[in-house]
Amino acid sequence: MRHRHWLSAVCAVVLMFAGAVQAAGTAPRPAEVVVLATLHQMHAQVPGYSFDRLRQVIEQLHPDVLCLEVRADKLAARAPEQTKQEYPKVIYPLLARGHYAVVAMEPSEPKYSAILRPYVQANAAFQASGGAAVAALAAYSDATYAALKTHWRDAAAVNDATTDDMLRAKHAFQQAAIGAGEREGWDRWNRHFLAVIKQAAADHPGQRIVVTVGVEHGYWLRQHLAEAAGLRLLDTAVLLSPALTQPD
Repeated sequence: MRHRHWLSAVCAVVLMFAGAVQAAGTAPRPAEVVVLATLHQMHAQVPGYSFDRLRQVIEQLHPDVLCLEVRADKLAARAPEQTKQEYPKVIYPLLARGHYAVVAMEPSEPKYSAILRPYVQANAAFQASGGAAVAALAAYSDATYAALKTHWRDAAAVNDATTDDMLRAKHAFQQAAIGAGEREGWDRWNRHFLAVIKQAAADHPGQRIVVTVGVEHGYWLRQHLAEAAGLRLLDTAVLLSPALTQPD
């Protein structure tokens, strides 16, 4: 009798293990996420990451899904952009001939204005205050970008840890200088992007999602996506290493 009970227990454990293995084998792979930093109008000033090179990089990453730093209404209209010139110059033409699922990351109104309001108000008040702090922040920002432009020899450098560290420090300095509205607005804006990306990953398991977003958002999104469940964040700088990829 004891022998039969022992065999029954062993069989139950084996069946449970087999069921777990089968479930693991049939579970969909998590989506791969690549945060691809863009330079907006500065692509024209960085020869190693020109508008043309951006187009090549997006194609070489072979995305199934593109998460784009635009509002849904602007995406639908293929609207012109004064600052985010990569959209009319590069990304919208790619959409016209590609077969990508597309997700707009910026919120629609009224949420768009609600998130930005404390950020805009805090920055306006800071600029109106004048004084040494305003001049110091402007000088620091200019110096940061002057240094980064010497570092940005290619697309990999724009997406590497050095760039992320320098822009993380820039935002820490901005937030200390400008105050709570800057911190709140920046955090809420990025958290909206994060939620959209996580939902895209849930909607597209096993597929590759390329997130095109301004370079200053890169450090924040990479840090939080690395901690997110249900997706796999890839190292953009490694993917774009000159040793692994060459322009077509």
